[in-house]
Formats: sequence, C-alpha cells, structure tokens
Amino acid sequence: MDNTFGIFLKEKRQQNGLSLRALGKYVELSHIYLYNIESGKKAPPSDDVIKRLANALNLDEKSRLLFFDMAAQCKSSIDSNNYYLPVDISQYLNENEDAINVIREANKKEQHNSFWNDLLKEIKK
Repeated sequence: MDNTFGIFLKEKRQQNGLSLRALGKYVELSHIYLYNIESGKKAPPSDDVIKRLANALNLDEKSRLLFFDMAAQCKSSIDSNNYYLPVDISQYLNENEDAINVIREANKKEQHNSFWNDLLKEIKK
C-alpha cells in the first residue's frame, strides 16, 4: 500500500510538536487509529477527517493541497475500482454544477492537456 499520506501526516504532526493523543483529541479520533494511518495499516480517512487534520496541523496552502492529493492517491492505490479526488476538488465540484458540466463537455470532445493548460493560463490572468 502507498503510505506517502501516512508518512506526511506523521512528519507534519511531529513538526507541530503534537503527540498522537493530542492530535487525536483535536480531531476527535483515537490515537491508535491515527497511528495506524501513519504506519500504513489503515487507508487515509474520510474527506471530513482529512480537512480536520489539515486544519489541526496548520498546513500552509502548498502543504494542504499536497496533503489532499496524497490522500486521494493513497486511496486510489488501495481501491483501483474507484476514483478518488482530492478533498478540495471534490468539495468544489459538489458546490459548482457548472464545473462538472465543463469537465463532461471537455471529456466528450476529448480535450487534452493543451486545452487545460490554456484554460489554466486564462484563469490565472
């Protein structure tokens, strides 16, 4: 099992000077469950818990996005029959039906990286 999420979680927890018990108390999870995630014995938790962990760890924007991406990648490596999106993307899509429609239309027209790169450049203007 890919354990980059668990390793990153442990690293950030330790950087914040938090014990497993302290972090568990903050996010309302048992320290044993957190230990099992960190050690790769358990998959990343639900999106809600991932967001609570990111908040508890005071992750900067770059680390927060990396944390979300790693959680989705780890879940996908465990369960290849389903697709997992990073929590911030999943939340955005759930709140913005137009974004879903744009992605579906792009998929129908088989748009590739150049389309998405151009769109990203336009958005960043």
